[in-house]
Amino acid sequence: MFTPTDLADLLECEHRSVLNQAFAAGLPGAPRPDRGGDRLAVKHGRAHEQATLSRLRQERHAVIEIDLGADAVAATKEALASGAPVIYQAAFDDGEFRGRADFLLRDAEGRYEVHDTKLARHARPAAVLQVAAYADALRRAGWPAGPNMHLLLGDGSTRTLRVADFLPLLHRLRARLLRREPRLPDRLWADPRPACASCGFAAHCASGRETDRDLSLVAGMRSGQRRKLVDAGMGTIDALAAAGPDDRPKDMTEGSFAALRAQAAIQVRQDRTGEVAYEIIDPTALAELPQPSPGDVFFDMEGDPYALDGGGIEYLFGAVTADGGPRFTPFWAHSRAQEKHAFERFVDFATDRLAAHPGSHIYHYAPYEVTALKRLAAVHGTREEAVDSLLREGALIDLYAVVRKALRVSQRSYSIKDLEPLYMPSARSGEVKNAASSIEAYEDYLTLTQLGDTEKAAAVLREVADYNEYDCVSTLRLFEYLHKVRAEAGIDPAKPADESDMDVLLRQTEEDLAAERRAERAARMAALVDPLLDGLPDNPADFGPDERARALLAAAVGYHRRETNPAWWDFFRQLSAPLTDLEADTACAVPVSVRAEPWVAPTGRVRTAKRTVHIVCAADQPHLFSPRDQVRLRYAGTHRNAVVTSASTDRLTVEESCKPDEITDDRPLAVLPGEPVRPTPKDEAIADLAQSVVDGLPALPEHPGIDLLRGSPPRLRGGKPLPPATDDLVHTVIKAVDALDGSTLAVQGPPGAGKTYLAGKLIAHLVRAGRTVAVTSTSHKAVENVLTAALSAAPDLPCAKQAKVPDPDSAWDQPKSYPQLAKWRTEHDTGHLVGGTAWTFANNSVRAHPFDVLVIDEAGQFALADALAVSTAAKNLVLLGDPQQLPQVVQGTHPPGSDSSALGHLVGDADVIPANLGYFLDQTRRMHPAVCAPVSHLSYAGLLHAHPSTADRRIEGVPSGLYLAEVNHHANTTRSVEEAAAVTKIVAALHNRTWTDQGTTRPLGDEDILVVAPYNLQTRTVAGELERAGFPGVRVGTVDRFQGQEAPVVITTMTSSSAVDLPRGLDFLLSRNRLNVALSRAQAVAILVCSPRLVEADIRTVDQMRLVSGMIGLMNAATPVDFT
Repeated sequence: MFTPTDLADLLECEHRSVLNQAFAAGLPGAPRPDRGGDRLAVKHGRAHEQATLSRLRQERHAVIEIDLGADAVAATKEALASGAPVIYQAAFDDGEFRGRADFLLRDAEGRYEVHDTKLARHARPAAVLQVAAYADALRRAGWPAGPNMHLLLGDGSTRTLRVADFLPLLHRLRARLLRREPRLPDRLWADPRPACASCGFAAHCASGRETDRDLSLVAGMRSGQRRKLVDAGMGTIDALAAAGPDDRPKDMTEGSFAALRAQAAIQVRQDRTGEVAYEIIDPTALAELPQPSPGDVFFDMEGDPYALDGGGIEYLFGAVTADGGPRFTPFWAHSRAQEKHAFERFVDFATDRLAAHPGSHIYHYAPYEVTALKRLAAVHGTREEAVDSLLREGALIDLYAVVRKALRVSQRSYSIKDLEPLYMPSARSGEVKNAASSIEAYEDYLTLTQLGDTEKAAAVLREVADYNEYDCVSTLRLFEYLHKVRAEAGIDPAKPADESDMDVLLRQTEEDLAAERRAERAARMAALVDPLLDGLPDNPADFGPDERARALLAAAVGYHRRETNPAWWDFFRQLSAPLTDLEADTACAVPVSVRAEPWVAPTGRVRTAKRTVHIVCAADQPHLFSPRDQVRLRYAGTHRNAVVTSASTDRLTVEESCKPDEITDDRPLAVLPGEPVRPTPKDEAIADLAQSVVDGLPALPEHPGIDLLRGSPPRLRGGKPLPPATDDLVHTVIKAVDALDGSTLAVQGPPGAGKTYLAGKLIAHLVRAGRTVAVTSTSHKAVENVLTAALSAAPDLPCAKQAKVPDPDSAWDQPKSYPQLAKWRTEHDTGHLVGGTAWTFANNSVRAHPFDVLVIDEAGQFALADALAVSTAAKNLVLLGDPQQLPQVVQGTHPPGSDSSALGHLVGDADVIPANLGYFLDQTRRMHPAVCAPVSHLSYAGLLHAHPSTADRRIEGVPSGLYLAEVNHHANTTRSVEEAAAVTKIVAALHNRTWTDQGTTRPLGDEDILVVAPYNLQTRTVAGELERAGFPGVRVGTVDRFQGQEAPVVITTMTSSSAVDLPRGLDFLLSRNRLNVALSRAQAVAILVCSPRLVEADIRTVDQMRLVSGMIGLMNAATPVDFT
């Protein structure tokens, strides 16, 4: 018999679940858990539940309350049978599961849905699992049940969720509990994980790690490093401390091993002496620490990631100034609008002090503050220039980075609390002692405020303020201590580079001009953004369609600058970051060895010298570079541009260039990404659209881009409604586009549903009718695919695509420049087709002569802001794509909604596009019905169906459908040789079998099998295995490479041993979009190759819970098989 609490334990930590079961069974040696509790939940949870009960009695009148007696289950059945509108404290007991749901509410169709009260202000995975268990119990008992379940949260909001999204995970956990016998684990403690914060065994496990001297005690030890050291025979901190250089694991760099050895050694010394100590490891970092200034600000933020329905809030910006003694200034926020105001006040406060005291800085500890400031500037669309200036001028100093670079400390963590014994010997006091308890206290404050206990709420808020002030003062004292360390070590402060008076004048003039340009840009943006936002409700939930369109357009004005900012920040960070940081940066490559060929002197018109450099990287740290990529080679004190000429698993060949007088024989220390591209044309196009809207406010113009923002149904001539979908959707779409009246039409085309075919037929029809048509997409290749489809439908239609280097085999004309393109259009003014990327149609000269229709292909990955930019070059828009496939890539942080794709914006949270906005192509001609069904349920609400012609596809001896090949392995992250071997055996088992498609038969060859991997390293590992096994022609790649492709057989290797081992998180590997793309490449057979532990995860959010459950659902739907 198990309860919802047992399910939650297993969800959050299997070790906790096993120990709880062992303790409940009375097993000898089972540790006793600390039975702490949420004091507010105990005190106020019942009140919240009773308030909900009173409200339901007023609204529904007839409420049946189930007593706590032995006949509670029978009473619940009787109440359900009577059709009671509300049942309170419904009891379930099926012999395996026992629990009580707060409320069952009956809907108009006679179905019951679970409503459970939670004092928390956001939905937590454990609470969702509990409600899902009640909903499942309702179904198992045979009662009519609705599709949803509901959490009634402490802030008065309701979180509604689909029961089916969580049942696969619930059933898996339930089955594991049922088949597990009480036992004690071999090791009574577990590795640290997020669930430790609320676990009754946390102290027990921490003590066990301490007793066994586990490597997790070493500060900065990553799980992958720990595994390598254990495999090499160094399983304790003492063994690592005593190790010599020759003990280094072969797959660990010398620098990483040396740093971990030294860290272990200094910690072991502290364990013996009891004294906190430090070592200086980089005097330069201390030398570069700025001198104290009276304007210095010592800054710390407090944020609650769960507040505001999971959107999070930065609720306190704390600042301490040191002139005249430490003085604390708090800036509070308890709503989204207040967050914006508090952020603005802090930035103004800090920039004013820095302006009044040149040479001052803002000091903080750890990257959180900088990350949060950048995000807040972007999300709220305010103080962006000010924050950018602070970053560019180096005004924000992270003392954590200084400490990690300058010192080695004997503590087990480099958190500021663990450094305080060096400079603030007295221990912290008060209830709030760390960030987690600060969040808990702030949640207490919100709950107390909601319940009207203002006196207690104010006391809790004071505790939070005291904690934040202590952190700010601690940052100040650490700054002073670092100066003391520098002085005691005799390290002189770094001197500014020598500059002549003329150099100083030139530099100051450049800085002044740059500041002037930034100020002008900020003024131009404000002239557009301020009128668009003026008068809008503070809460976006209160926006109407026009208000939402204005807010999104305001966000689009700065979109491309925000989108490129992270690349520029990384650009400068990577030039100075420690090489150990770059080793963990997947965008960079740190060589294990380098071989440089001799320099080739310039000749003729060539003015730069060149040389080829061959680089070998660590095999377990794959780079992301490809041939023709522009990169930078970092040297000591400088960097040079280069181009990648070849790339493989762990090797790079680049060609670098420099002026003849800058030639050196140095070897590069790292390979970094090239300089970001400046998106000026797109910015200008959006600014023009925004200006046209501002000029007409408060009314909004009839414009396809504005209709897109409003989410309006397509506007047709004569006010006609959108033609209903028919069996001939090509004809229906053509009819709708013909009638468009300066508006936008969307078509969602799942894999194999004929989207490109439809585009070709539509474009051919339009051009033959004398219309001018443009096609754009996310890449040149995607554009050219649509051009090819259009020419297939009408070989004689005038077609052009600009090309800097013309292709003599091209099927279309290739103007070399924008003037030549304009001339070509004039010469073909009776109807023509032009292809290009967003850069083409954002160009001023192209926008001067708008096209009748602009088709955006791959609109599910095409940025909404890019769609607005190109909409200025068109009278009507047609969006073609599928937001359920690969998501749009977003690098920056943007206001909510503005980071969507064009089609994703229209579809929203739905699986398919609403019928009033466009058309859903509901029939695929690619996937066999047995493959289509699980994909349809995964991504299209079961509405995608296979064309009857696909049912005849088959492979000899292998029924069509989805298969699951489980491979046992442990601790793999981005590479699994075990899965690579399994993939190779599967390929061998299927190779040369007879493939039948529409009556044609032939043997399966290399070209008929496609292998999808999530990581580049696994792609290379699998490709190498297949080549050695004699299958060099099998296509292997990541999903982004294969979008639009198909094969009779698709094998997806998931690679990671468990969802705990994911380097890029659950959201990447288990993404529903990525799984959809991978599986939907298959015409007949799709095979998932994965570890049976893949779905074991540290689930922290409801969204992650849904992802894991979706993956379990796929695994359940698949047929287990061993092709080997």
